Amino acid sequence: MQFDDDVGNLIIGQSGGPTPVINASLAGALAQLKAQGFTGRIFGMSGGLEQFMAGREPLDLGNLSDAQIQQLAHTSGGALGSCRIKLEPDSYNVILSLFKRYDIHYLLYIGGNGSMRTPLALSAAAEAENYQLHCVGIPKTIDNDLVGMDHTPGYGSAARWIAQHTLDTGLDLYTMRGFDQFKVLEVMGRHSGWLAAASLLAKFRPNDPPHIVLVPEQVFNEDAFLAEVQEVYRREGCVLVVASEGVHNAGGQYLAELGLGGLGRDANGQALLSLGSAADYLCNLVKSKSGIKARYDKPATLQRGAACVSEVDRDEAYRLGQAAADYALAGKTAVMPGLKRLSDSPYSCEIVPFYLKEIVGKEKRLGAEFFIDGKLDEKKVRDYVGPLIGPALPEPFRF
Repeated sequence: MQFDDDVGNLIIGQSGGPTPVINASLAGALAQLKAQGFTGRIFGMSGGLEQFMAGREPLDLGNLSDAQIQQLAHTSGGALGSCRIKLEPDSYNVILSLFKRYDIHYLLYIGGNGSMRTPLALSAAAEAENYQLHCVGIPKTIDNDLVGMDHTPGYGSAARWIAQHTLDTGLDLYTMRGFDQFKVLEVMGRHSGWLAAASLLAKFRPNDPPHIVLVPEQVFNEDAFLAEVQEVYRREGCVLVVASEGVHNAGGQYLAELGLGGLGRDANGQALLSLGSAADYLCNLVKSKSGIKARYDKPATLQRGAACVSEVDRDEAYRLGQAAADYALAGKTAVMPGLKRLSDSPYSCEIVPFYLKEIVGKEKRLGAEFFIDGKLDEKKVRDYVGPLIGPALPEPFRF
């Protein structure tokens, strides 16, 4: 690919929470820009848009060696730093003025659902000012809630971590079931239960943990839950529940906020579920209603940062970064490369473009096809999630 001498510069930013493979997308983009012979400068937002707007000088990413790029691809966390900021209408004018100062005509923005509002809005703002700017998103989120695409980078690794942690927690619980009786593992997922569903990959026999999985797509019914807890406890002598943080009752209240006097809100007005705990509520409910000893684990950000990477996930994240660079250099804007599944076995996905206007403001949730008789369909979940985590978990030895 050939470019004019006055091609302009490119900037890359990361937004929102990291994933185990977010840096692989950054590395893929950098490698592809180098391979395509891009002659402009390559900047990186240090600390995200918040710090860029505050005047922090962007990083120069154009001189990284091939070895450094590969090291970056295998590093967890967000190497550029990130932020959660609510942009006001005049924020885009500030950003555009900075882009003009640095002669930036290409933006690659790595983020999830909410983050994609930024490249979409910047593309429109630049067009309104007749400023040439190609804005391309790069998907990332462990929540797996970007509409249209089969799955998002970060989900496969987080799903593997949750499946492994569920398996280990279940073995621990069975070991100590004369003492420990009931446990809840609370996982991320405000409106979607993709992460909680991945816990089903820990099951090797029908009665294996997790015994109960609670997801936001289903309204929590206290009586039905307590009855199922009693049934499992009589049969197994212990109960392991995996619950999404966003599980709610028929009144729309998050279990995380019940009895806590409400939760705080972030800059975008969303309840800060991290300040509460659905698991704590469930444990108190079981103890008070059933007299069963109860405890919980809330691994929180370990889910998105633990070194339990799916190589399938890392490879796809890297290739999506490459595709995003190609899209930008080809003059595309307000677009994002995403994954379209071709087959489950053998697993195969292709990269196709998705328009940001069709993604922003929407969420992909577990559809009706993932449920059977009011419960998650284990086979459907296994067929969908299984290929994304890499090699299947090893079955534990049992006497």
